[in-house]
Amino acid sequence: MPAWSDVRRALVVFLAFAVLWTGSVVPAQGLSLSEEKILGRKLLNAIRQYHRLIDDGEIVSYVRSVGRRITDQLQPSHYDYHFYVLDESTPNAFAIPGGYVFVFRGLIEMMESEGELAAILSHELAHVQARHIHERLERGKVLSIATLAGAVAAAFLGAHSNAASALATGVMAGSTSLELKYTRENEEEADRLGFRYLCAAGYPPQAMVSVMEKLGREGWRGDSRIPSYLQTHPAVNERVDYLKQMAERMVETSPPRPTRDPNGDFVLVQAALISAYGDPQVAGDQLAAWRMKAGTERRAASHYGMGRLHLRTGRLEPALAELRQAAALKPQSPLVLSSLGEAYYRTGRLTEAENALLGALALDPESAIAHFRLALVLEEQGKIEQALDHLRQADTLAPLYPEIDYHLGVLFGRIDQLGAAHFHLGRYYMARSDRRLASFHYEKAKELLPAGDERLEDIEEILETLKGRKKSPQAAFFEERSAPFFGNTRSLGPPVRFQRR
Repeated sequence: MPAWSDVRRALVVFLAFAVLWTGSVVPAQGLSLSEEKILGRKLLNAIRQYHRLIDDGEIVSYVRSVGRRITDQLQPSHYDYHFYVLDESTPNAFAIPGGYVFVFRGLIEMMESEGELAAILSHELAHVQARHIHERLERGKVLSIATLAGAVAAAFLGAHSNAASALATGVMAGSTSLELKYTRENEEEADRLGFRYLCAAGYPPQAMVSVMEKLGREGWRGDSRIPSYLQTHPAVNERVDYLKQMAERMVETSPPRPTRDPNGDFVLVQAALISAYGDPQVAGDQLAAWRMKAGTERRAASHYGMGRLHLRTGRLEPALAELRQAAALKPQSPLVLSSLGEAYYRTGRLTEAENALLGALALDPESAIAHFRLALVLEEQGKIEQALDHLRQADTLAPLYPEIDYHLGVLFGRIDQLGAAHFHLGRYYMARSDRRLASFHYEKAKELLPAGDERLEDIEEILETLKGRKKSPQAAFFEERSAPFFGNTRSLGPPVRFQRR
């Protein structure tokens, strides 16, 4: 993580850029949906640059799958929702305009079930669906996207920063005082809507009560690097009582309905966090202790976590043995089968890898990590078109991750779609902060893509910023500073250049 002083200085630049970059005027009645989505993308860029996102394939795919079960209950919805996990120990979560939902690692570690995670995601989605942020902006009479982006960037600088005070004064000239905290009424509406979404998705209503009780005991700790209006959870203890009453009424009055397993693969995700982000020795001891506990869930999670830990440290045969044991205990887990597929792939057992990954996708067709790993297997087997199909699906489910772009670039090159190949390699090198190679591939993509291709507009803008050493929203989005999403995918090789055949 950068030093806080560096972050503050960088955000001054972000603020100045935000004010200069956008000038669209917001109507008196507040932000339109399209303007709200533009704002959301700008805030996402800032969060991605200054907060470490967890990019582990299994963890991200799992959180997204839980979120997707809830968003399926929201029809009609104005947003395409996106879910992220922040590598922060604070137990917190927040949503920003445009349908972006963030949950902290510390919150997942504190919870005990998938139902509790679903309850928090339901609450955050309710804030977005009810357009509570839009309501606060409307009351604040914010005049432009630039003004709002500047105000939020100033909030990132901290309440006691002289730069923050000066910048906030400047960008808010002509606007009334901006108050972005949720009201008590907002929170109660989000509780009630979220409770309805949770139950409709098949989770037990008690899950929302239990997670709120935990948060009340733990304290809903904020992060000073997050703007105060994003800390959306005051008075948790006061809300537990009416949530209990709602849960009791639901049980008494609603007909029995099929419910999801409230645990799901949740304990496996906790094991994944330990194995991927803990000290290897400490993680090994903790996972070994789980094996001594009663219950299939903990034993399976112990084997799964140890298998992933061995993959992380390059001990491939022990990893395979542990993951096989996890699969014997949890044969219907897409997380276990996906990691088992990776272990088979990295030990050269391609047929077994393909079977395991196909099994994972049969259980969860929208697992980006399983699509990506299967694409690598198919690529080595020479099944290029099939590999491309799975890479495209991975790119749709988890866009803008460098490893996906690299392999898309290579495979498009192998089938002579050179414009697309150079485009994806440009994105790959941009994410790797190699501006020289990014410029080379974007220039080639601009030359080779057909007229009217929707990617050309983005390419023009990115090339302009690369030449001028400025950072556009697109460039900022590509140049994220995060750990590899898909872990070890063997060597990605040297820079790629293509020739027409």
